[in-house]
Amino acid sequence: MPRKLPLEETLLVEIGTEELPAAYLDGAIAQLRDDGQRLLDEAHLVHGAVESFGTLRRLVMIVRGLSAFQRNPAEQIRGPSKQVAFGPDGKPTQALLGFLRARGGTLGQLKTVATERGEYLHFLKPASTVSSIKVLPELIQHLISGLRFPKTMRWDASGFRFARPVRWLLVLDGSTPVRVTVGRLTSGRVTRVGGPKKPKAVAVGSVSAYHTALKRDGIMLDQQARRQRIDQLVRTAGKKTGGVVAPEMITHGLLDEVAGLTERPVPLVGRFDPKYLALPREVLLASMAKHQRVFAVQSASGKLLPAFVAILDGAPRKPAAIRAVMERILNARLADSLLFFEQDRKTPLKSAALAGVTFHEKLGSMEDKTQRMRKLIDPLASAWRLSDGERTQLERACALAKGDLVTTMVKEFPTLQGVMGKHYALGDGEPREVAMAIGEHYLPLAGRSPETLLGSALSVLDKYDTLASYFHIGIEPTGDQDPFGLRRAAQGIIEVAWLVRRPLPCGALFAPWQAAATRLAHGKAHLAEQVKTYLLERLYTFAWPKPVPTRDIIDAVLASRPDDLVDAMERIISLTRFNGNRALLKAAKVIERTANILKGAKQIPQGEPDPSKFQDALEGKLWNLLSTRRRDIDTLIAKQSYGEATTLYGEVFFEPLHEFFAKVMVNVKDPQIQQNRLALMRSINTLYTDRVADLSKLAILEEGTV
Repeated sequence: MPRKLPLEETLLVEIGTEELPAAYLDGAIAQLRDDGQRLLDEAHLVHGAVESFGTLRRLVMIVRGLSAFQRNPAEQIRGPSKQVAFGPDGKPTQALLGFLRARGGTLGQLKTVATERGEYLHFLKPASTVSSIKVLPELIQHLISGLRFPKTMRWDASGFRFARPVRWLLVLDGSTPVRVTVGRLTSGRVTRVGGPKKPKAVAVGSVSAYHTALKRDGIMLDQQARRQRIDQLVRTAGKKTGGVVAPEMITHGLLDEVAGLTERPVPLVGRFDPKYLALPREVLLASMAKHQRVFAVQSASGKLLPAFVAILDGAPRKPAAIRAVMERILNARLADSLLFFEQDRKTPLKSAALAGVTFHEKLGSMEDKTQRMRKLIDPLASAWRLSDGERTQLERACALAKGDLVTTMVKEFPTLQGVMGKHYALGDGEPREVAMAIGEHYLPLAGRSPETLLGSALSVLDKYDTLASYFHIGIEPTGDQDPFGLRRAAQGIIEVAWLVRRPLPCGALFAPWQAAATRLAHGKAHLAEQVKTYLLERLYTFAWPKPVPTRDIIDAVLASRPDDLVDAMERIISLTRFNGNRALLKAAKVIERTANILKGAKQIPQGEPDPSKFQDALEGKLWNLLSTRRRDIDTLIAKQSYGEATTLYGEVFFEPLHEFFAKVMVNVKDPQIQQNRLALMRSINTLYTDRVADLSKLAILEEGTV
């Protein structure tokens, strides 16, 4: 007797695996939700919310309110032409019969439709209803096989690939198991709980029974709830040591990683030998996070304590033994770090052999990169008005910046590049300003930005050279491909420059870079403009303060072809704050009207108008306004008082220009008079557009009236 389907059911899909990498979880969870919803919609299966979850041993999708039936709408499917469908005797041909067989149709369901290419037969496929239990197996198989991971593997003869071996499948439609085959594995109604060594099979009869089984074993399926629980456990355990968890351990990704490595989080407190507190803070944190994935603890004053908090996957039977093992391993790791640190300090940073460290095979060594960076110091120091002392310190920091790349510590912990350079520079007796600049030149990173002026300068030099160098050899970001982090470099330049709020002239930086890059193979033509354009285009994705600039305002400023990145940002901010102001609309109307008359001209004169050729008093009036008020507007622009300059520009020219266009024709037959009037229009237009923005691109012109 066939199963009587309820109107609505809940679908559960669990993919049980060997331990998945923590870095794979977020992407897999998102794919399950998004792909699952898409496939259900494409299959015409009505459903409610689609939820997805994951731990290191299971990926789960739950669909709320899944309809018991697939309701396929009626379709009209085009078939062969009428000429091909029937033979000379009027009987159906094999082409028509084959078409009907493939779609389960009959001759009575055909309809003739006239088209531009002749008459064609269409199959009128009626609406149909199919039990969802018949549709789900293929759909779920397609969902699982379509999941994408950074790396996949084969583990049986079927050739099916997944991030890790799949050990069980659980698929329930309500309380009914759905038979799904993936590779050589067939789904059942069993999940597994417990540790990886002795997993326990648990029969599941429904979604609620599934949740009960996981809860009974302490498994937290929801990744966000699990993260919050671990955060709470770590903070509580940290207090028991007499301190608090070091904030970097929470904010720099360890919490997320540990949440992906456990599904039954249990805290464990341990200690290590206090002698290792002699290591720099960053080394201790890196060693604890990388090797043991444990959380460091500090006192209320911020000084690290010889203690840690670990999160285990399930409560151990012998916690003291586990603690002893973890303490022994951590002490051994810290002993290695201390040895590396002491050995590295024996060789000054200035002795680093950077010629043997490759930056890129086409771009030379890190020594070559350092020399290119040093050539950029003069234009940046001039733009930022650095003192002679600051310039000397920047020179020194630039020379030493990459020295820690050859140290044992950075080879062991690549994330500490720059950081170790700072500590080694201090140990070498370098000025603190030099050491801090070395430590900050890889920033912005992980929410941190340079805090010193020299660190900001060195950060810009480093990133500008990286960007120009890769563009020089034809490597630039495309789509989602950016293997050398060039978008991040460009965005970093913008972020740092905006924090410093000092000029950043792209052209002045490029000239000495190009001179220093003569040892490189011939690069792309127009490279200077390409690098500048790429930097300026990043302004569309910059994290602007509120009010956030609209795209048309950024378009308007970039249309003026600015060279100074920070000045372009100042213009964008000023116009954004001015947006909606009547004075801005008046200025925009002046730009729009002069631009329109110039746009229609066959030839646009480049010089100033000749007053002796004026034929109308209104020409002289406009020229007089331009001559007498130009300096005032120029002065405001030079002071970066863009709001005031915009207001003055609109007040000076709006009414006189309106009167001029009402009474004077620009495109007269006399070419000399016409060109002179066009020159006048161009002079008024470029007074503002060349140095502030092309306001004719603003959206307010489409609806705004003055």
